[in-house]
Amino acid sequence: MKPALRPFRLVTHRLAVPGVIGVRNPHSLSFGRGVHVLVGPDAGFPEHQPLDEWKSDVSLVDARALPAELREEAGLRLPEEARAEREALDRAYAEALGVGKLHTYGDGELEELALDERARLTLISERACRVLEAHGHPYWVAGYSRVTSLLWVHRIGGAAPFRAWTGSWDKVLDGSPPEVPPDWMGRELYFEIERARWADRALRALSGGEVTEPALLREARRESFPRFEEDDVLQQALEVAARMTAGADEVLIPLHGPARRVRLPAFTMRVYETDPFDRNPLEPRPMRDVEVPAEDAWVLTARS
Repeated sequence: MKPALRPFRLVTHRLAVPGVIGVRNPHSLSFGRGVHVLVGPDAGFPEHQPLDEWKSDVSLVDARALPAELREEAGLRLPEEARAEREALDRAYAEALGVGKLHTYGDGELEELALDERARLTLISERACRVLEAHGHPYWVAGYSRVTSLLWVHRIGGAAPFRAWTGSWDKVLDGSPPEVPPDWMGRELYFEIERARWADRALRALSGGEVTEPALLREARRESFPRFEEDDVLQQALEVAARMTAGADEVLIPLHGPARRVRLPAFTMRVYETDPFDRNPLEPRPMRDVEVPAEDAWVLTARS
């Protein structure tokens, strides 16, 4: 169980409260350029390298769901365990030197731990993958290749492993009438939002909600972290996130301005159960259809 933590916001050009609310980084959007607002446990983290620039994948697991002995064997430590160790060392050094307080670790390392404490999934190494697989504990592999334009989600190990590949072109045409954007929103922005939301919606549909695009973008590459703040903007952000979750249709996003809810329709995507670019052309290609449910997106309606 993830511990209850005091929220903080990242001091950056966009609203970002890790694990609560975040305006998507325009430089990290995948496939579309429609800037939008997320709420929930994967929102508000630093984002790196859009998926449509990838040629790789990452392995992820909910580390808190693992028994302590399995985490130790896999070389995984929870960030709160690492932080407690650093705090204990600080106290020991302070007592030895006869001073009231001492910080032996730089702010960057402590900030990284503070962010990781709020993260739902943990990036794991090849060694950890081997250990988990040997013990029959499942983990996720997800990624995208811009060479083949394929997005994939694999559940490795456990009682119900599976592999799945899909592409943004693999929507099943069912004869539905064409989509009509709301009157307040132009067609160009509407379809940019729909494209920008495609990867996250596909990942969640394939993984039962376990894997999200923001979780992948957070883990793709580390960089220096901004400083944290607990201020009036944070309090406003928490209130706005609560209103969005409760179903409000229009809100005022701190640092950005007004945002409105727009409904994105459900669609069906064709999913390959083996890599479509790694097969014998004479063998059948197993595939299935997966329904991606309709969802709401929050769109900024003023330049920020």
